[in-house]
Amino acid sequence: MMSAFNLSSTLIPCKVFNRLLLFFAASWLAFAPIASALQEQLADAEPATHDVVEGIVFKDNLGRDTPRSSFSGFLLATEKFDYAAAVQFMDLRNLPRSVRKYSGKELARQLDLVIKRGMAINVDLLSNKPSGHVVDGLPDYRDELGQLETEDGEQTLFMQKVPGPDGNPIWKISNATIALVPGLYKYFSYPNWVESIRLHVPPDASFLGVELFKWVIVLGATLISAPIFWLIGLVLSRLISKPGAALHQPVRRLFTRPLTILAVMLLTIQLLKELGLGATAQKIVEAKTLMTLVVVWLIFSLIDLARARRREMFLAQGRSDAHILGRPLSNALKLFTLLTATLIWLSNSGVNISTLLAGLGVGGIALALALQKPIEDLLGAISMYSQQPVVTGDLCKYGDIVGRVEEIGLRTTRIRTLANTLISVPNCLMANGAIENYSARESMLYHPELPLRYDTTREQMETVIDGIGQMARHHDKVIESSVRVQFTEFTENALIIKVRVYIDETDFSNYLAVVGKLNIGIMEAVQDAGAHFAQGARTIMLEHGNNAGNT
Repeated sequence: MMSAFNLSSTLIPCKVFNRLLLFFAASWLAFAPIASALQEQLADAEPATHDVVEGIVFKDNLGRDTPRSSFSGFLLATEKFDYAAAVQFMDLRNLPRSVRKYSGKELARQLDLVIKRGMAINVDLLSNKPSGHVVDGLPDYRDELGQLETEDGEQTLFMQKVPGPDGNPIWKISNATIALVPGLYKYFSYPNWVESIRLHVPPDASFLGVELFKWVIVLGATLISAPIFWLIGLVLSRLISKPGAALHQPVRRLFTRPLTILAVMLLTIQLLKELGLGATAQKIVEAKTLMTLVVVWLIFSLIDLARARRREMFLAQGRSDAHILGRPLSNALKLFTLLTATLIWLSNSGVNISTLLAGLGVGGIALALALQKPIEDLLGAISMYSQQPVVTGDLCKYGDIVGRVEEIGLRTTRIRTLANTLISVPNCLMANGAIENYSARESMLYHPELPLRYDTTREQMETVIDGIGQMARHHDKVIESSVRVQFTEFTENALIIKVRVYIDETDFSNYLAVVGKLNIGIMEAVQDAGAHFAQGARTIMLEHGNNAGNT
């Protein structure tokens, strides 16, 4: 038995009430076409074949030729609250005395409630032939309708072939099943509080195949549970992420929006199932349209939260523009989620997706050929993200292009050049090309070549080398162990000293500031030694006896 709910009044803001109205309006827009299609299917249900009696094809005017069409007619009549018409699909012959005290209409109403609350309705499982199922182990005049779980165990309901108009056989719900209805009705009947609501609501009003009193109960449960689940989500968001934290707002939106609505929907769907759903409503619930939308919203929110967390991680590393990095991957995940959810929804709605997937496979080949270059760029983007030769914000060189990476998109990588122009390079080229990443340097090399004049003496050369080395080692931005100052070669016009120093900087502007100070220090070392830098003019050494002169 379904446990009773204590319904109590609560104050709900107008804004929440308006959203609830919008929710039910969206439900109607989403489910009305499905309900209408199912009702048409029930109304138009006809047997695929008909009995032949003395060469004449027999067709019952109420569609009771087959178990499926007969039961469909019963469901259609009860959904319209036309219990008088529903009686024509029930075998009321030879009922026990205790059952005959109920009218046919009352038995139809009770049976309708029993079926809605206790049985999963699937008319497609019933035979669509006048002979019924012939290999089910039952007599040829009887077919299984469905099974119920009761306190006494499993109870089976049957359809039965009985004499019809002019002696032609027709199918009805068997009298053995009708004899069980009063007892089953007592077991599956509503609690008193539900009955009191049902008696105060118009008895012949429904929406999407669900009686109006059930919608009233569901609306009340929604108004009560929505604020409760919202408060629970708010508390959980505060426990997971403290207010003021960078990720608090996306975490709070996750718990107070999609998760809250999902919890409310699960509660209301379970409540509707407990109250009982007809064939149309069960078909709508099985399609899970709104549930699919909310789950997609939830997954999208989780993807956005993961992207926000990754962004904060990069910002903590000082890469202020790294928030663009996760956009292509998150968009691809959302697209995959949406496609998967659509296929699942189509499958739940009764569409044969295997045929659809086969068609998509054939069309996909043609589409792949047409989108060969975009697919190459997409794969290039995946390679860029997995290998990460550069990331957003890096200063790099690709071919003759030198600049900072602004965005790695699905199709192209955008580079802001040193001339402040923007260049878009296809990802397939970036992934297969040689990329020099300046931002990946742990330090920057300073290696000038110093040309001194040929009149520089050995003592001056040693003084210059020692002075440059000491000056470089005492600079706080120079890695001391990397300092190399050497007299390397004689050229046509000068004596060459090569300096090789690593500067503990990765920012180019800071590097230039350090280089400027080192250049001044080198000039001072050369001047203090009395030496001179070689100029462009050629120097000629002339000897006169034991004296040397310069010209």
